[in-house]
Amino acid sequence: MFLTTLCLLLALSSKVTSLEKSVDLSWDFGSNTVYISGMRKFAFEKEIESSSDRGYWYSVKEFCAAEHGGTHFDAPYHFYQEGIKVSEIPAQKLFAKGALINLTAEAEEQGRNARLTVKHLEAWEARNGNFEIGSVLLVQFGRSKYWQNRTKYLDLEGETLNFPGFSDEAARWIVNSQKFYGVGLDTPSIDPGNTTTYFAHRHLAANNLYNLENVKILDSLPDKGFDLVIAPMKIQDGTGAPVRIFATLKNV
Repeated sequence: MFLTTLCLLLALSSKVTSLEKSVDLSWDFGSNTVYISGMRKFAFEKEIESSSDRGYWYSVKEFCAAEHGGTHFDAPYHFYQEGIKVSEIPAQKLFAKGALINLTAEAEEQGRNARLTVKHLEAWEARNGNFEIGSVLLVQFGRSKYWQNRTKYLDLEGETLNFPGFSDEAARWIVNSQKFYGVGLDTPSIDPGNTTTYFAHRHLAANNLYNLENVKILDSLPDKGFDLVIAPMKIQDGTGAPVRIFATLKNV
């Protein structure tokens, strides 16, 4: 009886593992991490590495970096004085249903002028049904392929930023739906690079939604059917933080 039960458990474990795939949606932090001008880039300030005379290896480093660079988390407080800070985000809002809108083809045609619009949100629901409560919406503009080239990734003209982002109307729609914990995308900001109003940041923050920026979206994710685990560094009073993001795909 014991052996039969053990075999069944092992078979079930194997089946569950084969039906799930985890994808890391975060870029490494290092000397080449992309930061917008004026922000402190990631750097090791002190490095100690040595072989001990007691027979073991010892290594320790100290680093310094701005909150908002690389794959990072925007807390509502970033753009809303009454908003919650990184360390105050409820744990349950860091485990979410994933949804993806892939605008790579449109961004290839429209370049820096590509925007997430209400039309895209409504088209997603027409294909997939309503967004689930407790979702995080990821938007793929195909920018991750430029990560190693800061000028192309930021679409710089001098120091002017020109990458795609959310339209004001899409930001309103997302808030009004009351379905989302937050949003994320594969550019440095949810607002277009050349914005002067930062409407999407302000509107989402005022309604306690968070943002994930510089998300690493290289593999093709499905429209739905995946979960997200979002793990920002728990910085007390932080406006933002480096974040590790995992997508768990089902039935793959």
